[in-house]
Amino acid sequence: MRFYGIPSEDRALEILENIPDGMWILKDNSSQIRLTSQQVKEKLKDIILTIKSWKEREKHIPQTTVFLFVHTPSEPKHFKIYDLSSLGCGVNLNPPRWECYLLEST
Repeated sequence: MRFYGIPSEDRALEILENIPDGMWILKDNSSQIRLTSQQVKEKLKDIILTIKSWKEREKHIPQTTVFLFVHTPSEPKHFKIYDLSSLGCGVNLNPPRWECYLLEST
């Protein structure tokens, strides 16, 4: 499955508006929860705002650093989101901090 980097947090918020209805799974390290599409929009929005605050607080992080990835930007059904521990990994990324996907898309 190929993922595309979302170039900015503002673009990520736009993509969130197009997530389909259904049951979603949000994995956070070792835990996972089921969420409705509305709940997942709110949770992902919180995560996106957290990433935005990292970039504002940590001046060594370029604004163009990509932490959010989506399987298909026009039909977002699967997201992978990395955290600050992934910085500096050029070829391989650590497992994502958060992974979120539409239950029917797995």
